[in-house]
Amino acid sequence: MRILFITIGSFIVLGVLILMARIWGLSQNFPVYDHAFFTGPTPLIIVKVDTLPKAQEVVKAKPDAVLWLDVRFSREKVPFILPASRDREFLDMKRELQEKNPSTPILIGAKLSEYPWEQINEFYKTTPALKELYEQFPTTRFVLNIVDNVADVHTELVKTIEDFKPNARTLIQSEALVILTSVKELKPEWVYGTSTPDIMRLLTFDSLYILPSTQFMGDVFIAPFILKKRPAINENVIAEMRRRNKRIFLGPIENTAQLAEASRYKAEGYITENLGELQRLLDQGPAQ
Repeated sequence: MRILFITIGSFIVLGVLILMARIWGLSQNFPVYDHAFFTGPTPLIIVKVDTLPKAQEVVKAKPDAVLWLDVRFSREKVPFILPASRDREFLDMKRELQEKNPSTPILIGAKLSEYPWEQINEFYKTTPALKELYEQFPTTRFVLNIVDNVADVHTELVKTIEDFKPNARTLIQSEALVILTSVKELKPEWVYGTSTPDIMRLLTFDSLYILPSTQFMGDVFIAPFILKKRPAINENVIAEMRRRNKRIFLGPIENTAQLAEASRYKAEGYITENLGELQRLLDQGPAQ
């Protein structure tokens, strides 16, 4: 009987704590974050590009498009643009050369960031340095998705683009929360997105009924539709982001069902890997 009373008491205490956490969270006020990055019509069309020709094609077709760049770093900390999915090509090439020349140090690391920019650029011949994009598109807005979590990533990133008037046209995104935090300490005037730990924490706190008390320091809620084989968003998370006056960017949008979901949530940003396909879907209208 004593165990039963203790169990009941524990549940009562837990319920009170959950209620207090919800009340505290719901009592917080969040001002609207106005920034030059958000000017213009919505939804913003955010297009993932990885070469200068692709970027030129997108900007020519839609001058107000936002360019999403997967930012990587070489051994000497040169930031360049390349999707992480393409690393294997380079590393496999190095491995094959190493097997043919066992006495020569060719395979010097297991990550692309351990190799010099000269070798990377020689292999990926269309891969641009980040600086080139800011030089060629002086008025274009960018989402910089920082992929490589390497030492001094924050200082090197800032140093690379600070002479190109980045304040009004730069949004920093990364799966790593530490990168968002470290860059924001240097450049609080830029816009900041959402890390994978942010999304997982929001979903976890939602399952515990204490979503309103969750810490979220981003300026924009950016999420894919699926993360780690489970939905990355739901009605509760979107409602909480709306309560906090956060803008919402979703994608990549690949089909009418995803477009319908983004439209239903009134997302301010549509992310795509293919501008032409997204425009075709928009012309058709989202599925009802």
